[in-house]
Amino acid sequence: MSSPLRFALTDLKEKGELPVDSAAPAELFPDALSEGALVGPVAVKGVIRRIDDIAAFEGKAEGRWRFECVRCLAPVETKWVASVEAQAPIDAGPLDLTDEMRQSISLAQPMKTLCRPDCKGLCTACRKNRNLADCGHVGEGPSSSTRPRLTIRPDKN
Repeated sequence: MSSPLRFALTDLKEKGELPVDSAAPAELFPDALSEGALVGPVAVKGVIRRIDDIAAFEGKAEGRWRFECVRCLAPVETKWVASVEAQAPIDAGPLDLTDEMRQSISLAQPMKTLCRPDCKGLCTACRKNRNLADCGHVGEGPSSSTRPRLTIRPDKN
């Protein structure tokens, strides 16, 4: 099976460098993200250069991904860009960037995603999205009269 991220190095010995401008389907990286999903193709651009007997790729990968907002759970789709570097011996055969791309995507994913910086999140009482409408609940949850109370009494012994 031919991969859009696999590049023959035969011309590299003569030319000294090979430009890379390719796209790979998101399905090629099913385990790159711990949460969320890639949306659409992943583009890779850069150059493979000959450095002595080594083929060295330097470039970037870019695409779109979708996560859920950590506060209100709304879907958030954004563009991303990640650096990609790889090396292989020229005589070892083709240079396959699939693993390096997967690693770059994984390292570029955000630790947390917000739909907007001032996201109000979900109401802890009724679970409605507070960005869409005011549900009328005050504070962080149900009123204190309906919340069970825990009383700690000192031991008399």
